[in-house]
Amino acid sequence: MEDNPFEYSKPLPAGRMVDRHAELERLGDHLVNTHNSRLVGPRRYGKTTLINAALAQARDDGLVAIKVNFLGVLTLEDIAERIERAYSEQLESKLKQWFTGVVRTLRPTLTGGGGPVPASIAISPQPSAGGLLDRLALPAKVHAKHGRRCAIAFDEFQEILRVGANADAVIRSEIEGHAGVAGYVFSGSHVGMMRELFASRRRAFFGQATPVDLRPLAPDELGDYISAGFAHDQRDPGEGLGPLLDIAQGHPQRALMLANKLFTATGRGNAADSDAWSRALAAACYEAEPEITQVWNDLTGTSQRVLAVIAEGTIGLNSRVAQERYGLTKAGSNRQAVQQLADQAHIAEADTRTGWAVVDPLLGLW
Repeated sequence: MEDNPFEYSKPLPAGRMVDRHAELERLGDHLVNTHNSRLVGPRRYGKTTLINAALAQARDDGLVAIKVNFLGVLTLEDIAERIERAYSEQLESKLKQWFTGVVRTLRPTLTGGGGPVPASIAISPQPSAGGLLDRLALPAKVHAKHGRRCAIAFDEFQEILRVGANADAVIRSEIEGHAGVAGYVFSGSHVGMMRELFASRRRAFFGQATPVDLRPLAPDELGDYISAGFAHDQRDPGEGLGPLLDIAQGHPQRALMLANKLFTATGRGNAADSDAWSRALAAACYEAEPEITQVWNDLTGTSQRVLAVIAEGTIGLNSRVAQERYGLTKAGSNRQAVQQLADQAHIAEADTRTGWAVVDPLLGLW
């Protein structure tokens, strides 16, 4: 079975990251100097790969690096449990031994016993925020005991808005004292929720992290990466490379997905021709269709019409053609739909007739 070099179903190892050199340098500089960053971008846009690379670089610089995924958290206890589990799984051997003892001194995460701390240890119930604060304080404990700074990534950080209970205020109350102790990366895929957390004056994290924007991958960097992957197995992307770059529009996951399909459609020792590219594109669209259909079905009727006009790319949202062909009106509901699509990272600002472009190129093509 052929060894396809283009992985697109999971984050790439740090050494195989495509482009992102400027973003990596910026994140790394912030972490090593214990400054905070926020990284916002659509799903499958390379955030996790970039975070993994930044944390690997931080480890090389002597920092203790921990990544916590907040996806699906519902309570303060959930957040505390995710943090504890991340330390348990990611600390290196010597620190892991230390942590095994330290974790037994922390307050339980559940108010009634149980959870990640066995009920037999939970002698008396504690306020739910207490267990979280103990685990948020771990970087300070690492620094006090071992003299090492920490690099902490909170991925899908927007999920704390679903928790309520002033979760953002609880988290900030501890980590705001970590200057010189730990640098944080707050990452999220829901643009609107991340904006609410960091740009709203009524939220605890207002102005507390420097934004690091995720741009589309540069076509020259992406083209070099794809060509090198083909050449490693004596293949050539040939006539498929140009249309691949045109369709992918710098979208990391979709570009690698298309490269994967083109590689499969091109025999060893051959260059891809137009037929190979057609087969690759068809295979990618077929695989992506269930996901794309679900995205489409989750949209309101107005959002579907707005997205269709944006995908068209040649007419304005308030044009007569948009009204006649797609049933759009000039009502405020169009503006609301645009905002919702942007908040959900389905569209991004672009130099087009509408001022927007569809983020997922296969959704736009569909």
